[in-house]
Amino acid sequence: MNETPTRRIRVRLATLVSHDAFAVGYFLLLSLLVFYPLLDAGYLLTLDMIFAPTADYLKFGLLNKGPLYYGRLPFLAVLDAAALVAPDWLIQKVILVSLPVCGGWSMVRTCPNQPRVAALFAGTLFAFNPFVYVRLLAGHWYFLLGYAFVPLAVVSLSQYLDDGRRRTLLGAVGWTTLVSVFDPHATVLVAVAGGCLFVTHVVNVLRHHQHRPLLVRRITTFAAGALLVNAYWLFPALAAGVTGGTRLTTISEVDLTVFSAGGTIVGNVPLSVSMLYGFWRGGYLTAFSLLPSWVVFGLFCGLLYLAVRGTVTDSDDPLVGGVALCGVVAFVLSLGVSTSLSDPLFRTLADVLPLFRGMRDSQKFVGLLCFAYAFLGGRGVSHLLSQGGRRSDTVSYQRPTLPSRHRVLRAVCICLVLVAPLAYAAPMFGGFSGQVETTTYPESWHITNDYLVGASDDSRTLFLPWHQYMDFSWTGRRIANPAPLFFETPVVASENLEVGDVRSRATDPTHREVAAILEHPADEDVGERLAAVGVEYVILAHEVDYRRYDALTDHEDFSVAVASPGLTLYRNDAFVPGEAPRAGPPIPLWPLVVGSAVSVVTAMLFVVTRREHS
Repeated sequence: MNETPTRRIRVRLATLVSHDAFAVGYFLLLSLLVFYPLLDAGYLLTLDMIFAPTADYLKFGLLNKGPLYYGRLPFLAVLDAAALVAPDWLIQKVILVSLPVCGGWSMVRTCPNQPRVAALFAGTLFAFNPFVYVRLLAGHWYFLLGYAFVPLAVVSLSQYLDDGRRRTLLGAVGWTTLVSVFDPHATVLVAVAGGCLFVTHVVNVLRHHQHRPLLVRRITTFAAGALLVNAYWLFPALAAGVTGGTRLTTISEVDLTVFSAGGTIVGNVPLSVSMLYGFWRGGYLTAFSLLPSWVVFGLFCGLLYLAVRGTVTDSDDPLVGGVALCGVVAFVLSLGVSTSLSDPLFRTLADVLPLFRGMRDSQKFVGLLCFAYAFLGGRGVSHLLSQGGRRSDTVSYQRPTLPSRHRVLRAVCICLVLVAPLAYAAPMFGGFSGQVETTTYPESWHITNDYLVGASDDSRTLFLPWHQYMDFSWTGRRIANPAPLFFETPVVASENLEVGDVRSRATDPTHREVAAILEHPADEDVGERLAAVGVEYVILAHEVDYRRYDALTDHEDFSVAVASPGLTLYRNDAFVPGEAPRAGPPIPLWPLVVGSAVSVVTAMLFVVTRREHS
């Protein structure tokens, strides 16, 4: 009996669901092995990863992060909605556990014609590696969410360059937009990969004497579609850039030096980057801390061999060539200004392309190197396991028929293939080898917040000490100041990085004014000057150098409103409600509204045209 189209679709969907369910279950198990010691109630606060029980994520994104990060607004709205029905600490744990699952699943989906072992190897290496491990310790969870979907965006773009179908165009634009929803730095990774893919597809077209303008038209259509769908944050970012209200204008040559890749492994930057290390900030365990050096180097050489083998064997495929080129480009860019080879290139790109300055943390390009190793390594595993089998023309590999005496050896090889990337990322497992722990906000913070909610009248609250990053006594590690996210009233907190020679990169003039006032906190007019920028209350956390502000206790303009262990809240009696200007970072409202309308209309047109041609 002939199958109906509906039945064929159902069978295909059932097959896809079964494969996806297996992959999701596999990566969920591995992710739980990473996070299981950290799943109790409480928050994981580490460097840039800040969650809070009273957080308004959408408001924080609008007022504190700037237009370059407005791409996150839809996701932040989802976070706020989720916080209405679940505690924030639980939302954080769900997101963290989901990160490796999304990355592994995304990578598996880009290997549809590979044996399951090869696809799982690719997904495992992409989701569990030193780069992901270090970025999690640094709290870069937004970036890692975008990173997780980079494979689908890149492979979808390659498919569109191949066939030019509206369906694949929608996929390429859709996945790229999802990457942008989480982090603009991950969008840069997709852009770099897209450029590499375009080069290899052009070479392939020239080799086969095909129609070149068609390829140019496709990449132009994709770029236009992606820009229009992302207009809701690109328009405000462009408007802010024109007026100088974006942090890109504050990034200098000093930033490029301070945040460039470091020599994590034996002080050698190229070696560190190639091994997926090289984050500028040290102080974390590496695989060398847990395993003998020869084992770690052996694991890396094995993974590199598989990637090279996958490249050489399928070098005629423009996708494989594009990913290989992407890996080379990512390696060079990841070096930043740390080597004489990459220094002139990186500085030139930063001067010519303003958006490139946002990648001052050059080691983020290692994310593309992870993708190249995983994707090409999966191909290498396919060829390794298919020895003795037959290769088909569709790059799918049939399981070879082996004598029984070799089946045990084959099983051992499969186990080694799947275990190798896990061993290489050994410090991730068991709660990051005890380097982070769950914590909760002190009761004094909740008491102070309750008081401010009832007392503050359209004013600002200054948080001291004046540091963006601090070692809080209740966290056990350095974190970004969580006050602007925790307290429900507007908070002025330092944006002074204090890393090397890098200081404040704030674009809000209020921060510069407050910083100047705090240079002499004992001055008689400090209360009046703070009131002039809308500061009615001052929170003094008893951390780090808080004794520097002891003068507030005896100052005639300040009275203690709340005194609790670890925190003192002062009221600025010089503040007069309604008289002080309510300064703040400007929100480019009209570009945001117009850009959002363009994004919605473009997305609707994509959906309608897809239905018409389906």
